[in-house]
Amino acid sequence: MPSVKRALLMSTGERYVLLVSNFATTAVVSRILTPQEIGVSVIGMAILAIALSVREFSSSSFLIQRGELSREDIRGAFTVMFVLTGIAVTVLLAASPILASVYAEPNLVPYLRVISACLFLDALVILVNALLRREMAFGKVAAISITNGATGAVATIALAFAGFSYMSFAWAWLIGSGLAGCLALALCPHFWMFKPTLANWRAMVSFGGYNGSIAILFRIFDALPLLLLGRLVSPNAAALFSRTLLISQIPDKLLLGGAVAVVLPAFSAEVRQGSDLKRPYLAALSIVTAFYWPALLVLSVLAYPVVDVVLGRQWIEAAPLVQVVAIALLFSFSFELNYPVLVAVGAIRDLFIRALIVFPLSGILLSMAGVFGGLQAAAWCMLVTIPFQAYVALSFVRRRLGLKLKDIAAALWRSAVMAIASAAGPLCVAFLSGTGFALSHGQALAAGVLALGGWGAALVLTRHPLVDEIIKSIPGFGRASLRPAE
Repeated sequence: MPSVKRALLMSTGERYVLLVSNFATTAVVSRILTPQEIGVSVIGMAILAIALSVREFSSSSFLIQRGELSREDIRGAFTVMFVLTGIAVTVLLAASPILASVYAEPNLVPYLRVISACLFLDALVILVNALLRREMAFGKVAAISITNGATGAVATIALAFAGFSYMSFAWAWLIGSGLAGCLALALCPHFWMFKPTLANWRAMVSFGGYNGSIAILFRIFDALPLLLLGRLVSPNAAALFSRTLLISQIPDKLLLGGAVAVVLPAFSAEVRQGSDLKRPYLAALSIVTAFYWPALLVLSVLAYPVVDVVLGRQWIEAAPLVQVVAIALLFSFSFELNYPVLVAVGAIRDLFIRALIVFPLSGILLSMAGVFGGLQAAAWCMLVTIPFQAYVALSFVRRRLGLKLKDIAAALWRSAVMAIASAAGPLCVAFLSGTGFALSHGQALAAGVLALGGWGAALVLTRHPLVDEIIKSIPGFGRASLRPAE
């Protein structure tokens, strides 16, 4: 589908621009602010994430996957989202003094107050982006997202230099959200969307009830280790674990973010046309793991130089944690595809049951490991929780799509070979360096070149399906290669 490929290109371009700006912001701010200052922001964002999960009861995915979309659906979605945002903000503001007392961190009060103001602006942007994604208008979506991200990045760095400390993140978010909201209205000036109505609320509640419950479970699971580390250990420990996850998720953000933004609209369109999602899902897994697995293995080997470059020497304690978490994330290869494929086939209830099984247990195990065993124990615990989540998630997808284990294995074995070939060169450099994984920047660069060479060689030797996609993406080359010889 040419429209999907164009959307994928635009969305991927958007993600790369945002990724670069986020990396630049992280690299600069991590050298200006101390882990203690960043820890305040980490705790505040973890609290906010749980509060924001309430808004998922009016999920924008409802607008994307709905077969026939009326004005009343759109107005109703915004009305419910606005009301839920208001409830979340009210609770957050009322609880901020109590939360500050619990963490013995009075700085949380002004941080949460400023962040609360951003949520109403974000609700507007979320609605417009959902409508644009449904129409596959990813160029406009990219413009809004880049405006938000780039403005926020510049503002964060400028405010950090100006001495705003942890509040740099909050004020920068407000500035970026304000400009993004103005641009969203300029690109989609349908002000009738904001006229309150509760028409068709039953359909929204039916979809949003499960989606909101999933979001609450996930946000609690995601935030609980950070909140407990910040409360029972120190804000510094919460910041260190947060930065560990940030570095470990670089391959996800770098390679999968742009693709996943297109997957739900594309899968939903296929279902509306009566198509089977089994082949597209397996093809997507094959392409995703061809990039994702090699990147994670290489990151695990090069964790020390990567942390040094991205965060600075004061964060080097995160490097051994990154090595473990990156290996654990190898099992998360299907996570970004499972949600959109199950939503597209109308199996939102399956997602809720899956969340009810995996998130509470995983959250408890990870939190106990972090609090009683320290950051290393929390990292090693992810080698248990992530494979467990992957097994449960794939079980639901297999049942819905009629997949067998041999189908998945057939789609993935080439990617596994590519991952091993990619990591072989960097491992040799680490072995011969005499310093183990603590490579110099020059050695890391050489290891990266060897990794790229190993990846390319395995790509060709295994005849990975990605080769065909690369050929098709070259203008004129794919058609020329199909012409019979004269």
